[in-house]
Amino acid sequence: MLQMTHLSKSFGSVQVLRDINLRLEKGKVLVIVGPSGSGKTTLLRCINLLETPTEGEMSVGDLQLHFDQGTKLRKSDILALRKRTGMVFQSYHLFPHRTAVENVMEGLITVQKTDKNQARLQALEMLRKVGLEERAGAYPFQLSGGQQQRVGIARAIAMDPDLLLFDEPTSALDPELVGEVLNAMKALAAEGRTMVVVTHEMKFAEEVADKVIFMDNGLIVEEGTPEQVFRQSTNERTQAFLSRVKGNV
Repeated sequence: MLQMTHLSKSFGSVQVLRDINLRLEKGKVLVIVGPSGSGKTTLLRCINLLETPTEGEMSVGDLQLHFDQGTKLRKSDILALRKRTGMVFQSYHLFPHRTAVENVMEGLITVQKTDKNQARLQALEMLRKVGLEERAGAYPFQLSGGQQQRVGIARAIAMDPDLLLFDEPTSALDPELVGEVLNAMKALAAEGRTMVVVTHEMKFAEEVADKVIFMDNGLIVEEGTPEQVFRQSTNERTQAFLSRVKGNV
């Protein structure tokens, strides 16, 4: 489903990702953890081509891309990749003048050219999946942060992507709202959705991930099952990071 080979990313003279190699199979959940500034979000943004890797190779499904210094991707390749991926951001990025159901319908109508009535039915079903069907007519300002983020999740899954990407989806939420978003994500994992999740929620990672990657300074320092990374790691850098967040594990 997803494969990266010798992938790197630099901003000018600053190298943010260094020789990233990873593979994720269809229906599996990959959780990326690590300290702030370790390159986690940049890696996620490279998967969706919000950032263009400096070098290396990447494939999502049957779409294969090669990157070199100065690579300029074709718009057709970018669009083809983004049709395969759905992104849920830290902030909600909802249209403030549209209701919850209209926010979910937007991509179906404008990108997939779905009939408006059919798009509404599909959007309502996606809101039902995240427990918000009864709030379909509410505007973003009438929703809590957790509810807005769940609308963002519904919007992403409405496009039926091959790969779902989550960038710290609970980081902007009050603690009491985190659980409702994580529960929605757990339900998607249980459906067999292929997911890449950047998060500081270690307990969620331990419960849901098939594979965990620990990143530091732009490198994949360690990868394995949650048990291997969280419980059996002998890597000093991994242990030091986990010791600081052990209250969440």
